[in-house]
Amino acid sequence: MGRPFMTGRVHYTPEALQQLDELDQWITENGSAAVARSFVSAVMDHCESIPMFPRAGRIRPDVRAGIHTTTFRKRTTIAYEVDDSSGKVVINILGVFHGGQDWENWLRSDSAETDGV
Repeated sequence: MGRPFMTGRVHYTPEALQQLDELDQWITENGSAAVARSFVSAVMDHCESIPMFPRAGRIRPDVRAGIHTTTFRKRTTIAYEVDDSSGKVVINILGVFHGGQDWENWLRSDSAETDGV
């Protein structure tokens, strides 16, 4: 594995932000607001660490070209793309999927388009 990028930026697609909000709402309704805030914050901290080793995630060409995935606490899958064309790494978080969500089919669909990102 090559030298890690020490600086980078994380961009969340509107879909990823909506998924984080839905996860927060679900945990709040089924647990507590404090647990929801803590969990979603930890997921976002994990996302913010991806630029350190952007290619450490699993490459998933079987799902869609350029897609990487990483897991958080075994039950949350984070799908992202790496853009290092400018010399600085930009991580585009495409989706945050929890539990049994069918993230592979979601990423294959038009729902995960990143035009304009």
